[in-house]
Amino acid sequence: MTKPVERVTEMLDEIVRRFDLSHDFGRKRAYEAAIDYARENLIEDPACEDFLKQAATRLGFAPVTFDTLESRVKLPKGAWLDVWISDDDDEVAFTGTSDGIQYMIDLLTQLKNSTDKEEHIHLDRSFLPLTETSANLVLFKEEEAWFTGAAAEAEVPRLPQRAIDPKSIYAIQFIHYPPDDLPITSQKLYRVLGVEADPNEDVNSKEFTDGIGDRYYRFAFVADNGEKLDYTFHLDDPGVNYFTHREIIALAMTTVQ
Repeated sequence: MTKPVERVTEMLDEIVRRFDLSHDFGRKRAYEAAIDYARENLIEDPACEDFLKQAATRLGFAPVTFDTLESRVKLPKGAWLDVWISDDDDEVAFTGTSDGIQYMIDLLTQLKNSTDKEEHIHLDRSFLPLTETSANLVLFKEEEAWFTGAAAEAEVPRLPQRAIDPKSIYAIQFIHYPPDDLPITSQKLYRVLGVEADPNEDVNSKEFTDGIGDRYYRFAFVADNGEKLDYTFHLDDPGVNYFTHREIIALAMTTVQ
């Protein structure tokens, strides 16, 4: 029986052998062919993510996420976007190629026309079309009442709940700026040593007013100064990323390949 890694390699070999990989143009055409193959044949295949990562590493391009592949909006070949946030947190610059801006227009149109109240779109740093230095970007659609405050007492939370089991969280990451009183670094991964529900929101907590109260959890991890910290975060806070062990292994494999 063919092992999953060998199967992915065989599929990729079959695609790239049709192209001259000695120059950038040939590698670009091969990568585009690999993406098209995955979109047409691997959407329901567990090997899809590994195939995309191996293709990106082998051909020297930024990877495409499964969510981007599955989207109804096809990612143009020349699409690049970058989101820059100033150090003072008071200015955001959004930069894109023509194809990148058109891709964003198409994504926003898809979101605008969606009838699913929970639908939102994630664009992750270093995954096409975002650059490696870009901030992460999440797109939401809300009614006017969300902005005017008329929906403050609504039963439906303002942000969609993340579909994650707290006990499966293996690592935690803080986007842009972490809480000022913690000796931790933004964008750095921290191994989670323990997770417990914290409905009382003790003093050591990062407040998230847009989320429902029973999704606060206390996380234990080792800070930059070597000390163990116990701090409470909300599961739906977009300023905090949570990773399962499987996701960390996938990241590690991407780095090693």
